[in-house]
Amino acid sequence: LAYGIDICAHKAALKCGLPTVGVLAHGLNTLYPSQHRSVAVEMVRNQGMLLTDYRSSTPVHKGNFLARNRIVAGLSDALVVVESASKGGALVTARLASGYNRDVFALPGRISDRYSAGCNSLIANHMAALVTSASDFCSQMRWPVAEADDAMPSLFPEMSPEEEAVIAVLTARGEATLADLSSRIDLPVARLMSMLIDMEFRALIISIPGGRYRLR
Repeated sequence: LAYGIDICAHKAALKCGLPTVGVLAHGLNTLYPSQHRSVAVEMVRNQGMLLTDYRSSTPVHKGNFLARNRIVAGLSDALVVVESASKGGALVTARLASGYNRDVFALPGRISDRYSAGCNSLIANHMAALVTSASDFCSQMRWPVAEADDAMPSLFPEMSPEEEAVIAVLTARGEATLADLSSRIDLPVARLMSMLIDMEFRALIISIPGGRYRLR
């Protein structure tokens, strides 16, 4: 549920109707980062889960984030490192996954790029296989790949009246929080959160740090 590739992976799984698991570094009485609470709700609703080995009241502590990576590595059939500096949590997780005999992959990058240094090191030290695309990864994992859908996407997606109301608010204000939208649209908060996630999947809006939304 972290910023970056983590939250992108959860959202992509939800968009494809796949269960996805968030491994927390704290108790279930809180959620970090709080901006991703709506995504966490949808994960649980869609047969996924939030998993932790900490007591419910355990607060956020930075030392717990590295410790929980052993669970991430153990749950996974394969680990893909997309970006990493020469040191970082992704490299720790990669070493754990390798020790658990999981498949480890890394995207290569230019040697001058700071956040490719870790990936290039994993590949050079034969700890990770080089992967360059989703199809490349699926091929190496021997996963079946569905035929591509040649249908053209609609340039003018159909929207419900409530969705049109969200677009109208964001058009007028530029950006808005969940509270802003809730105060202007007559919808229960839970329904509004679910609708906003769906609108993100359809590339109508984007969420930005601070729990705010704006038009894509």
